[in-house]
Amino acid sequence: MKKTALGALLLVFLFGVMAPQVLFARALNRQDKQKIECAMFKMQVLGNYFDVSKPAEQKKYEYPASCGAALKGKPIFMPDWFNEELQRMEAVKVVYVEGQGTLSEATLWYRTFSNVYAYLARANDALDPSQPVVLEQLSRGYVGNRINLVANLDRLNKELVRGREVFSMKDSMQGRARAMLATLEFMNREFYSTVESFTSPASQKEDKYRQSVMAVVTLANQLWSEFRSAPIPMNPPDAKVYQTTEGERLFNALLLVLGAVLIAYAVYLLLENKKEFLLEKWDDYRVKSVAWAEDFNRQFLTIDVRYIVFGTAGLFGLVGLFMGYSVGGFGGIFVFFLFIAMGVALSVRIPPIVLDKLKKSRGRKINAQLMDSLILLSNSLRSGMDIVQGFELVSHDMQPPIADEFGLVIKNYQLGTPFEKALEGLDDRVESRMLSYTIKAIIIQRQVGGNLTVIFSRLVENIREESKLEEKLDAMTAQQKIQAIVVGIMPVIMLGVMFMFRPDEMISFYTTPVGIFILFGCFVWIMIGMKLIQKLGEVKV
Repeated sequence: MKKTALGALLLVFLFGVMAPQVLFARALNRQDKQKIECAMFKMQVLGNYFDVSKPAEQKKYEYPASCGAALKGKPIFMPDWFNEELQRMEAVKVVYVEGQGTLSEATLWYRTFSNVYAYLARANDALDPSQPVVLEQLSRGYVGNRINLVANLDRLNKELVRGREVFSMKDSMQGRARAMLATLEFMNREFYSTVESFTSPASQKEDKYRQSVMAVVTLANQLWSEFRSAPIPMNPPDAKVYQTTEGERLFNALLLVLGAVLIAYAVYLLLENKKEFLLEKWDDYRVKSVAWAEDFNRQFLTIDVRYIVFGTAGLFGLVGLFMGYSVGGFGGIFVFFLFIAMGVALSVRIPPIVLDKLKKSRGRKINAQLMDSLILLSNSLRSGMDIVQGFELVSHDMQPPIADEFGLVIKNYQLGTPFEKALEGLDDRVESRMLSYTIKAIIIQRQVGGNLTVIFSRLVENIREESKLEEKLDAMTAQQKIQAIVVGIMPVIMLGVMFMFRPDEMISFYTTPVGIFILFGCFVWIMIGMKLIQKLGEVKV
């Protein structure tokens, strides 16, 4: 009696442990099994089609009973176009696999269909009541199927460079490969869903497992249909559709000329309406150009401001002409005039910007020479010379630009300008804080007296300490300066790289109104970003 009870308990325990596995594996019914077997047959046929070792005479099949009574026994013929296409695909060597050699495109497709067949066969075998089911082994098998499918898809989606041409396997099979690869991508997701179903809650396992398997069956039938469907048109449309007559082209040209004339007339009316305002601005510009020319001369630079102004406007005009020609039509005319307006607006702002940069650059060079000049001035005063003779000594013994500036002070003094006024002119010309302190010290000493030698010694010491502090600050703010440079350069580099690899797409996009607007907006924001980062790194001493 005890043995019978123990045996019953053991049977109940084994049923409790094994029943979930058996029930989960048998989640598919008999109708699902027929669908799986039909999909297996189709994948087997597709795989055999891509098997170059089999002659075409052996690639004749009939639909089995699992595909339905209407199709049972119906012959299946390999498409006529496929023989030639298979030879081409076999000749295309795609990827080298260690231990297997170089695989062809046909081999990759054969392995892909064989892998789908293996997945379906694993699901079908799990329905066999005579075979034990171990969920761990079943799950590992599905994981292996997915890994192999992902590897094959990566290889099939890879573009190959042959000389100067890019070869894509998406265009094979007369364009059918594109739709088939998209279907295989969906199938890859369902492979993952099958693996994921094994870790789902017990109440959802069977449902998720069945849904993923039957989704793969549906996608396998879709692959079969896509292979046997009509090809995707790969040829361009008939050129006659886009042909125009001579009269139509002449009419379009007249409309374009008329539009340009109307725009020019509108611009003329606008300028005529603003005539007084424009004349006033032109007079202001002439006055400013004279002042700019004088400022450049004071920096010992002979530059014709008209070259800067008209050169900037001309450069924008050339860019606008190219962009307008690329866009074409009325949009091209608008883009051309837009660039002209931007060039004119920017050109009148360029001279003061250039002048400011030159003054700062010249001031930094003079700062670097100022300490040696003060030491020379101090030594000349100790030897019995006066300050004017000390300036002459600096102008003779030092190098430009400080020699030119001190020499100009002496020339102005010799022409009758008071020495204090000549020094004030030097302070106005050069953007240097320490030189300004030196000039003020000399002027005050000449007015109230004092020991210039001691003052120069203290200034030299201050300049030396400030130089150390500025070097330390440059080292501490180097990261911000580099970031500002990277922010400005990296987008240009990336744009250049994209132009190198995809010139046709980039040119076709950046010659459209949207592309030009995006390019201009990116340029503006890059400038703003560079300026902000530069301001964050500025520390005034």
